[in-house]
Amino acid sequence: MTVTCARCGNTREGAGKTGLPGALGNEIEQRVCAECWKEWTAAQIRVINHYGLRPALREDREKLYGFTREFLNLAT
Repeated sequence: MTVTCARCGNTREGAGKTGLPGALGNEIEQRVCAECWKEWTAAQIRVINHYGLRPALREDREKLYGFTREFLNLAT
């Protein structure tokens, strides 16, 4: 599926299945290109380490989702 990416503004192949649940996962699949999604998957490791996030904990996972939305230029 081709999308006009919310982050870079280019029309490219979409991110496809991201493995993220719910509305955020669906929004990424529909509004983010594969290239920007790939950039985020690399950057999120640095974010997790920098902030000491533990994605297994709901509170930390929600923070990570917020960083995801911010990086990908998705509205909250």
